[in-house]
Amino acid sequence: MLPRWDNSYSVYNAKVDEQHKKLFELAAEVERISDRPVSKAEVKDLLAGFFNYMKEHFHDEEKYMQTIGFPDLEPHKKIHKDIIQMMIDLIKDIRSTNDLKEKLYVAAKKWLLEHILFEDMKVAEYRKSLLSSEDGSDVSFEANDEDDSDTQVHSYFYTCACEGKIHDVPFSIHQKIQKNKKKFNCKTCKQAIKFYKTT
Repeated sequence: MLPRWDNSYSVYNAKVDEQHKKLFELAAEVERISDRPVSKAEVKDLLAGFFNYMKEHFHDEEKYMQTIGFPDLEPHKKIHKDIIQMMIDLIKDIRSTNDLKEKLYVAAKKWLLEHILFEDMKVAEYRKSLLSSEDGSDVSFEANDEDDSDTQVHSYFYTCACEGKIHDVPFSIHQKIQKNKKKFNCKTCKQAIKFYKTT
């Protein structure tokens, strides 16, 4: 059984998390059809939707990783390219509807388990590793009970004294800075981060 989305898979970026949730939904649909009779056209439609959404997501995610200066962007892009190629090969090499369903299920499982649950979590860890609280302790990106979920659909970008560096902070950190006047420092330049923009 494929995993279902839960907040432990969050990379603490609203747009990326929403796209990951959609991919989990598409994978659940793949799982749903894997053990029931369906037409080849239905499976192909699902495959096309999954494939197109993955390409869109990969593009957005790569742009985001470039914005925050993720150091492993090129290897991550290669993984994306390999996944897309795997999906293209899957489409080209179909023998039967059952064969297609089985291959699509394996691709969804491999992609979810190996990519979102492992590779994309590296981006979240990288972001957390860039910040410290004012006293020098590590920062948690976990949401707290007072967070208003309606306002968590944006990204909150901050800058520091490092040239060209962008810090993407989750809503919970943004609130602590804006409402509670707490300071968070870049671990590289040791300077307090300053609000840059919301997207």
